[in-house]
Amino acid sequence: RYSKLLLSIFHMEMIHPCVSAASTTDNDDNNTSPSLIDIHVDVEEFSPMPVPSLTQSSVDFDGAPNLSSFSLSQYSSIIAFPPSEINMTQPSNNNHHPRFRPTVVLAAITGFIISIIITTTLLGAFLLVINKKGKTNRNIPLECEIIISVSKDGRKSNFTTVTDAVKASPNYSQLRVCIHIGEGEYNEIVTIGHEKTNLVLIGEGIGKTTLSSNASNKYGSSAAATLRVIGGEFLAQDMTIRNGGLHNGVAVDSSGRASVFFRCKLQGAADVTLSIDGDLHFYRECHFYGKKNLVVGLARAFFQKCQFYLEKSHPQGKIVFFSQSSHISAYKFGFVFHLCEFYVLNKSETEVETAFIGSSLGNYTFYVIMESYLDPTVTGYFLGTPPNVTYYATFRNVGPGATKANVPQFVHVLGSVEAASHYSLRRFLLGDNWITKAVDYDLDIVE
Repeated sequence: RYSKLLLSIFHMEMIHPCVSAASTTDNDDNNTSPSLIDIHVDVEEFSPMPVPSLTQSSVDFDGAPNLSSFSLSQYSSIIAFPPSEINMTQPSNNNHHPRFRPTVVLAAITGFIISIIITTTLLGAFLLVINKKGKTNRNIPLECEIIISVSKDGRKSNFTTVTDAVKASPNYSQLRVCIHIGEGEYNEIVTIGHEKTNLVLIGEGIGKTTLSSNASNKYGSSAAATLRVIGGEFLAQDMTIRNGGLHNGVAVDSSGRASVFFRCKLQGAADVTLSIDGDLHFYRECHFYGKKNLVVGLARAFFQKCQFYLEKSHPQGKIVFFSQSSHISAYKFGFVFHLCEFYVLNKSETEVETAFIGSSLGNYTFYVIMESYLDPTVTGYFLGTPPNVTYYATFRNVGPGATKANVPQFVHVLGSVEAASHYSLRRFLLGDNWITKAVDYDLDIVE
């Protein structure tokens, strides 16, 4: 019987090892918890139990003990398992395995994501400072799929005239066709027809490569141009275009959609230097010279870092930089000038009112001048009475001509970068969508 009792206790230790610790079952007499050493068992009260054979193991050491030969119901009044004051959800501090903690993992992942966001933000801010927000001066070479060369002497070139090179270029080309024009003056009238798309004229620089003519139209109303552009997606770069004709002669007449002039000089001897019409015209780092109207037309045009020089032919005469011929009251069309400079040549120091920024040849005008320099002789905003539909805005202009106190009531003085950004190259002309990256430009208005 003693062996039966010892074997029973052995089974209890295997099944419930925690009962070797102090039990938390309350004692009604002394309110103490009994332990195994406090259990008194009358061996005479046990009914005969067969001793399990050692050949038939009652304990599965690979799994749970075999309960077929032992039951806790005999000791339920003495031993309670688990003890009522032990929280089984809390692991023991001794020899326990580390548990998976989702909150710790989540915190680590969150910290990693935040560090990536901060690093990306700082890197973006650094690049923004370098590029001055939307500014491109990357010196990216122009990619030309088809190259045609022109030179005065014909050596190592395909043609000796620009006109022949343009005629030889493919029609309605989906590829960029570049005509490289060597140094020299080419006295000819060049027309880029509507069938000549994706055409580029590249010279050796202002004053080195020159297109010139004396084209005029004495008895007609249409302008005679040294360079006439009708085909879309045209680019002229690094050259001078001049017209010495006195009757309706212009240096450039451009009506092609999405045209760009980059580092060019346009010079006219008559009333108009540049005549433009249509949508999407961009001029960057160009110089304009003329005697009355430097730019005339109905177009959506953006001038950036350009210099405008008006030559005054009569001391008492009044001159104007720009004139619009629009009869359409839609703000889609207009002239925007950003980072430009305005000068008057042959001016008299005694003259009080000489040059005006704009005028109208129709019933509608739209002018925006931002962050530009106006010399002292530029004293007027508008020549004559502006039409009923007029939008005229200025922003952060400098120079003696820009600090005049007598700003007309119809002129909107933009007071913030946010307001001026409506007329940035990015938003007014959608410049980032179509202007080649080989051309420098500033997309945004910066603080």
